[in-house]
Amino acid sequence: MKRKVGLLAIVLLAGLISCASFTQTTYKSLFIAGTTYDAAMKSVASLQRQGVISDVQRAEINKYANHYYVSYQVAVDAFVLYKKTETAATRTKVIAAVAEVFARWPTFAEYVNRIRAGTLPNKLEEVK
Repeated sequence: MKRKVGLLAIVLLAGLISCASFTQTTYKSLFIAGTTYDAAMKSVASLQRQGVISDVQRAEINKYANHYYVSYQVAVDAFVLYKKTETAATRTKVIAAVAEVFARWPTFAEYVNRIRAGTLPNKLEEVK
């Protein structure tokens, strides 16, 4: 009986550790995605004030930025739901939503970088 309880404890502990790791990775990924977006938009605003970016270009940048930001908000909402339920289904939704955020970044960055090369990183830093 002790052996079964010990094995069950190990399985539960492994589950908690992987859950904690998933949670930490998700927090870090969303932090990177959010802070990078904020810094990007500050850079875009600065370039517009300097006259490097026109109003027409800014409107186009805002379209790409909005697609990215909406995907970020979806990922945040999915993570909030996961934290409330901690089910496999909500975890899968978080993974897909965060992947979508990281997938949308290059399109946004490429457009800004066409106007002024090197303004934004080409891809978001991955959390491992």
